[in-house]
Amino acid sequence: MSHIPTLKLLNDLPPPADDSVGGPGGAYAFFYAAATDADPHLLVYERARDFLSAPRAFVVLAMTAEDTDAVELNSLLEYDGIDYDADGVMQQTGCFQLVASAACYGQDQCHFILSVDGRRCEILCREYTVQTTIYHVSSACQALRLYLAQQG
Repeated sequence: MSHIPTLKLLNDLPPPADDSVGGPGGAYAFFYAAATDADPHLLVYERARDFLSAPRAFVVLAMTAEDTDAVELNSLLEYDGIDYDADGVMQQTGCFQLVASAACYGQDQCHFILSVDGRRCEILCREYTVQTTIYHVSSACQALRLYLAQQG
């Protein structure tokens, strides 16, 4: 029996900015760790602003998983039931869970997708939690470095 996956918008997370600067240090930054409660993966992305005069803000997510290798940055995978443009870029942007994904297994029950303009990352995780929001930096990489420095 074949399952066609569907996207579930994760309303508990702020939506990503749709005007984020692409390339290194732009749309998102990822810190690959052991993925345990004590040493989670970290994903940082710029959140959408209500108006342009609002300061840029970057959301820091901690993600724990059973399988630390279940990470794909700049994913090119395509799934039935999801819309892509001619270049294979996912048309929907936001933070999603891929429901009925064949990649869900074991204790990793959330197939997390961050889709921003032209880029997408996928992480199988047990859970994700917002750690903080960092303001007044110019990129996701700067926000990640600042967060790590604050953790000591």
